[in-house]
Amino acid sequence: MKINLYGVLFAFIILYLVFQIREDVLRYNGLVSGCRKLEAVIKETVLKNQSLKSRIASLDDGQFIECLARERLIYVKKGEKAFKICRLKSDKM
Repeated sequence: MKINLYGVLFAFIILYLVFQIREDVLRYNGLVSGCRKLEAVIKETVLKNQSLKSRIASLDDGQFIECLARERLIYVKKGEKAFKICRLKSDKM
């Protein structure tokens, strides 16, 4: 039985190249999926950044700040009177 040395060597080289290409393809697919995840995070961050910029722009408005102060801090201007509405507890029937 005669073994062709060049044929065996050629087969090993082909198998080696196939496995190297397979590893490269797997690595490429991993990089592509990671890139997609990062793009999604970037889009989310850009939307959040735009939302924060619009909120900052609204905070530059004096009327908006006054409205927030009246609602959250119970701000009262000089000369105004503050009233608190209390509900009476009613008896259950």
